[in-house]
Amino acid sequence: MNRKELLVPVRWMALLFLLCGSCEKSTVENQNNVLAIKTQAQGIHLSLTDAITLERPEAGPTLGRVRTITVLDDYIIIVDESVKVFDIEGSYKWSIGSRGDGEGQYKIPGEPVVIPNTSQILLYDGGTGQTLRFSITGEFLGQLKLSERRFINRMVISENHSLIHTYVDKNRNGMLCVTSLDTGEDIANFKVCEAKYSNLFFGLQRSQGLAYDEVRKIIYFALPWGDKVMRIDLAAQEFLTPITINHPKFISLKLDEVDGNKDIRQLSQQRFSRLYGLHLLSSGDILLRYSFEDLSMSTALILLSDLDTQPSAQEMQNELRHNIFTSHGKSIYMYSPPNDSANMNGRVRIYRLTDPQRSPTG
Repeated sequence: MNRKELLVPVRWMALLFLLCGSCEKSTVENQNNVLAIKTQAQGIHLSLTDAITLERPEAGPTLGRVRTITVLDDYIIIVDESVKVFDIEGSYKWSIGSRGDGEGQYKIPGEPVVIPNTSQILLYDGGTGQTLRFSITGEFLGQLKLSERRFINRMVISENHSLIHTYVDKNRNGMLCVTSLDTGEDIANFKVCEAKYSNLFFGLQRSQGLAYDEVRKIIYFALPWGDKVMRIDLAAQEFLTPITINHPKFISLKLDEVDGNKDIRQLSQQRFSRLYGLHLLSSGDILLRYSFEDLSMSTALILLSDLDTQPSAQEMQNELRHNIFTSHGKSIYMYSPPNDSANMNGRVRIYRLTDPQRSPTG
């Protein structure tokens, strides 16, 4: 692995801008890869730069309850009960696969992941445990045959077509695994969660944070209830020192009191802060979304920047809350459901991390 430090421009990271309201600026103490966030009042914003209205039902299908949004250069993929593709202007194009028990069909479609340098996606079916491959135009290309049956939590794909994914193994450990798309054989396995917490690990799977930095060849992973971002050097196949988020509002889950036999609904009722997403915006720059279980039930976006050179962190209050959003490049795409479901499919709102000198005020 090339370990040469990559200097990332930080001008656009200096402040974050939000459409309305004020926010907080954070100072950072960096000690042995620990990012200690100390907040102080400061008006900063995340700029809303555009909105895409998805095509109306008379020209395309009516969206149900949207569960995931995936953005490519030319397409927006929306998953409700099925997988629907819109172009970047919001016009409906086609569906990928369909619900059912036949070949190329699925029961509970997950979030699609793009296979780099191809026009293909992988789609995990939570109903059957199958991982299906499709072209972006909807052609079914086959099923990924893994070395063993496993129910996948989250997944991303590296530039050399390795599937990076999390799952619970036969010993009930939470695992992060790297698998060849060509052979279905495992290349590397990492234990990231003890077996006694497997109900939490699997039950809160949509809140896990997983991203891959292809420039540094580093996998980032965070547990839903954790204040640490694990880092794995993919080339060396070893853990690096994790990054700890020390925030005054963070309430840790008392793991020593967790009863692994409890139903996930009972476990989720315990009071603790949790992660709701991890997004790689550019090499070395990560956006985390936390819900802090303090009296205000506040939600925060935390930007970690320049992780290999001069680590820094900033926090902002935000209107994204628990809405469905994703990132593509340095933009954040949030799906907004329609006010009147009879007339539209909703909108995709686009936010940008903006240089303060050119950002709108108010």
